[in-house]
Amino acid sequence: MRASSQRRNAFNRGWLLGSILVGSVANAQTAAPPAAPASSGLEEIVVTSQRREERLQDVPISVSAFTQEKIDAQGIRSVDDLTASTPGVNFERMGLSAASNYNDENSDIAIRGIDSSAGASTTAIYIDDTPIQSRHIGFGTVNAFPDLFDLERVEVLRGPQGTLFGASAEGGAVRFVTPEPSVSTYSGYVRSELANTDDAANSYEVGAAAGGPLIDGVLGFRASAYFRQDGGYVERANYRTGAITENDANWTETAVIRAALKWVVNDSVSITPSVLHQKLHLNDTGSYWPILSNRADGVFLNGNAQTNPSTDPFTLSAIKLDADTSSSTHLVANLSYFSRDQFDTPDYTQFDRAVYGLSPFAPYGAYGESPFTDVQHNTTFETRLQSTDPNAILNWTTGVYLAHLDENSTQFINDNTINAQYLAAYGTPLCTTIAPCPGGQIASGPENRIIDKQEAIFGEVTVKMGDHFSATGGLRAAHLSVSGVSIAYGPFSGPTVGPNDPLVAAASSSEDPITPRFVLTYRPDSDNMIYASAAKGYRPGGINGSLGNICNSSLDAIGLKAAPEAFSQDSLWSYELGSKNTLFDHHLQIDASVFLIDWKGIQQNVYLSACGLQFTANLGAARSEGGDIHVEVKPVDKFLIDFTAAYTEALYTETVCGGTLACTGANASPKPIVSQGDRLPSAPWTLILSTEYGLPSFRDRDPYIRADYHYSTAQTALLPGQNAENGVSDPTLPGLPQTSLLNMRAGVRWSGFDVSLFGQNLTNTHPLMFESRDTTASPLYFARSTRPRTVGVTLSYRY
Repeated sequence: MRASSQRRNAFNRGWLLGSILVGSVANAQTAAPPAAPASSGLEEIVVTSQRREERLQDVPISVSAFTQEKIDAQGIRSVDDLTASTPGVNFERMGLSAASNYNDENSDIAIRGIDSSAGASTTAIYIDDTPIQSRHIGFGTVNAFPDLFDLERVEVLRGPQGTLFGASAEGGAVRFVTPEPSVSTYSGYVRSELANTDDAANSYEVGAAAGGPLIDGVLGFRASAYFRQDGGYVERANYRTGAITENDANWTETAVIRAALKWVVNDSVSITPSVLHQKLHLNDTGSYWPILSNRADGVFLNGNAQTNPSTDPFTLSAIKLDADTSSSTHLVANLSYFSRDQFDTPDYTQFDRAVYGLSPFAPYGAYGESPFTDVQHNTTFETRLQSTDPNAILNWTTGVYLAHLDENSTQFINDNTINAQYLAAYGTPLCTTIAPCPGGQIASGPENRIIDKQEAIFGEVTVKMGDHFSATGGLRAAHLSVSGVSIAYGPFSGPTVGPNDPLVAAASSSEDPITPRFVLTYRPDSDNMIYASAAKGYRPGGINGSLGNICNSSLDAIGLKAAPEAFSQDSLWSYELGSKNTLFDHHLQIDASVFLIDWKGIQQNVYLSACGLQFTANLGAARSEGGDIHVEVKPVDKFLIDFTAAYTEALYTETVCGGTLACTGANASPKPIVSQGDRLPSAPWTLILSTEYGLPSFRDRDPYIRADYHYSTAQTALLPGQNAENGVSDPTLPGLPQTSLLNMRAGVRWSGFDVSLFGQNLTNTHPLMFESRDTTASPLYFARSTRPRTVGVTLSYRY
């Protein structure tokens, strides 16, 4: 084990603190633990996927819901784990190439094949009623995700949710729902964990949450604090000598605090202010150099000259008003402010040299770095008025949404020896009197800002037609204004692009999208439902910054003289047929759906692999089709089987050219950007099998054993960037691999306690999840695999 004594001591302190917290809370409370449910059937989950409380089985949407208990049972600790447990969702960590800024926080999420690393997000990320997703602005912007401690539940909605959740829910939405304070009942939750990864560092966490009445029936609170450190498993090494320079370098830390109050003003009105602060720190990238590593044996080394640290603090403040405006209507109003100041300093030593045609294996003493920031200041307000009688002939929701989203990403590139190396290789300096390099700064990007303003009205109504049929119609009408500016200068942008004459790109636009939704539902009884739906999804457009002259030859290859100044909106229509069935006295539940999605004007990044830069363009049309099924069965009281399967086939249906000349045919020049039949990133099949078995009880203790198996098939078609027929491609790069992951847990529960031993990736597989290089001429590749086998112990307590 290579963990330092300092990290080992921290590990021991975390476990000790967790044990003290569990004991303290257990001794402090006197309430009896929750009673077992009266029925031995499957648990019913209540969700708010349609902005009102409903049984999951009554929602005519393909939804996966994870309660905090389910999250703990499966050992889900991150959004990576969460999405791996969700059918029809693919999630990748992309931070191992210049296309993603080498930052491990950078991620790519696809729901039913709807995926884009450009422009506004295709997946909405919500904390309660507040969207927090970021735009993809250049290389440096990344999505933030909240931790998974002290949640009421997480809901993953598949398919466009534009009517109720707005423009960024084009492919679906992921909602993190926090517990509300209670003014009548005390509750608490404590969790502590320690683990070790094979031949790597320790991981540990500790968290506590408590809530209840401060003034009975009038004022309640909920507060939580959480800290987690995930130990690293990738070493940094000197690529010349092979000597390890830092063990287990890719460790991460997450710290979170949350507090909320609920004031019951009277029998009809309550006000709930809340604040959540999270800080994530990544010490280094989890990518490795294949030429230094042995993936089969789980040996991962990177030869970067420097670490790739990233720090991401954000604060979400909100105040929510709930009011019963009549005996049959309810008003909800939520005002929130999301403030984020993410910054990272990736190692650009290899990248700087690769893009200038020099050896990426830098000489000793050469260092390049590129400080980035991603700052968000988002204010949102939403108010909804809705009916409350589920038995009424009409059930409806109507509302108003206002948003002002301000996001700015800055970038600078500093390199201490690149000018001298450039001069030695080409006989002319990189830095000039017009475009100087003060302190080795070869690129300056002080502003890359997008401001989104939105006003929207929305509504949805469900009409009952007899005892079994109902029809739902919904509509969101919005006015969006988008403005942006990008400023860049320095020799990286061109020999004559200095601070006195920077490259400036600015654009603005306004759009008036309308996103309808229609659903027809048939319910033969309360336990069975068949539905058919059609819904539209939408994303606003944006602007591109200038690429300078470093990518002229790459642009020529696709028939462009320059990157487009702006890109326009895209939209899709999704058609779904589904059923939800509960059988055998609630011991068997089957949810199934099939879908067809037509996506037009797709916004995607075009990575110019020969020069290492990118721009965003509208790349024609695509079609995604497939389905998913979820089967949950509880044959006896202590035995649960949970199986999900999903199939997705998402392909481009058009060939798209960069210029006006024809780009198809055997000798096409220029070549296409994307070809008909190219795939969008997604695994064709994902299968998840979970089972939990309760052993015979003894002395009021309930032992159990659980297994979770995740399997996905390999990518079967080329992405645009892998297809040699396209003008911006690198055919040497692999696609998504076949993956197989086995996790197990065994423990005992009693009186609110749960103590368990667990193992993750027990077969210790190391699939090649992603591989890239800076340019097609560079011999240096970067790759990523999964965390090696990890074993540990978890202690939790609830009351």
